[in-house]
Parts: sequence; structure tokens; C-alpha cells
Amino acid sequence: MHESVRSQLEDILQGRLKPSAKASVAEHLKSCPACTAELGQMSLQADVLRSLKAPEVPELSAGFYARVLQRVEAQGRPSFWSLLLDPVFGRRLVYATASMFLLMASFLLATSGNGPELAQTPVEMMAQPEATPAAMRVGVGEDVQRDREHFLATMASFSE
Repeated sequence: MHESVRSQLEDILQGRLKPSAKASVAEHLKSCPACTAELGQMSLQADVLRSLKAPEVPELSAGFYARVLQRVEAQGRPSFWSLLLDPVFGRRLVYATASMFLLMASFLLATSGNGPELAQTPVEMMAQPEATPAAMRVGVGEDVQRDREHFLATMASFSE
């Protein structure tokens, strides 16, 4: 029975309750304090909402809409460059630029000849004339066994 009365509480407050249901709802409200309390709370809320309603609709002065449209057109769309003047966006742009600069500078220092030498692959090590002993510089490819030993020695001495 509670659900049928609770579903009709709005109709009771607005006075739209059907005459056939009035008697059963009134009888239930007399015997059920929970539904009576809920009806009282809803009545108070309806009174508060009615008090917030404007007494009458204000009349707009002549040309109100024209002035609003004129202001909207005068403001226009913000340009792309106005984003740079925004303090939050500008700060983020500065941080991103600084971090990119640091990243690129560290990369250039790491790959330049002035910094510590990067690890080389075995092929690069073999291509350098200083890496091979003087006795082995001449006649590469003539003695297959010597070339194999040289390659094995180069691979064994390689470290990253």
C-alpha cells in the first residue's frame, strides 16, 4: 500500500488526486506515520520552491536582443595568439620548450666527439685501422685462418 500512496504524493500536493482514490489515500495517511511525514516534507519543499518563483516576468527593454547580438559580434572569436597570453598555457609552453631543449642538448652532447665515446658495434671496431694490430693490417683476406682469429679476438675483447 505504501508504494501506491507514494506514487500519488505529487497528485495529492497539486490537488489532482482522483475522487475514487481520495478515501483510500486519506485512510492510509491516518494510519501510516511514515507516509504522512513524507507528505509533510514534500509540502515544505513545494512551499520553498514556490517562494523562489519570480512574482512576474520582467519585461525587456526595446533593443535588448540587438545589443546582446552586437556585443557578441564585437567580441568575435579569440585569435590563436591570444592563447599565448593565457598564463596557464604560457607556463606549460615554457616548461615543454625547456624540457625539449634539455633533451636535445643532452643528445647532442652524447653524440658529439667531445663527450665520452659511445659503445661501438664489432663491425665498427673492425673498420677502424687502430683497432687491428700492425702485423694484421696488411693482407686482410689472404689468410682465412688469421682473419677468423682476428675476428674472434675482436669479439672477445668487445665490451659495452
